[in-house]
Amino acid sequence: MSDFEKLSEVLKPYAERLNTKIWVCEKIGRRLSCIARAGEESYCESFIAYEDDKYAIFCEREITDEEKNLILQALDDIIKFRKLSTSS
Repeated sequence: MSDFEKLSEVLKPYAERLNTKIWVCEKIGRRLSCIARAGEESYCESFIAYEDDKYAIFCEREITDEEKNLILQALDDIIKFRKLSTSS
């Protein structure tokens, strides 16, 4: 299983709970590299749910402030998973 698939599995429960497609992208210079995605595709406009200097998270619908906490928790889980996989 690739790292992309493993990270997408980490993201899957959050996508199901939020009932939307979620993409987590890592910023590399001026480019974005998708490192995980999960959820049902609805082929509609995507929205930036969260962005910092290193990551951007997109959803297929706008999210509430309460839901943003779930997005941040998902990002935290992905970061922890990546640290564990690089340290082993």
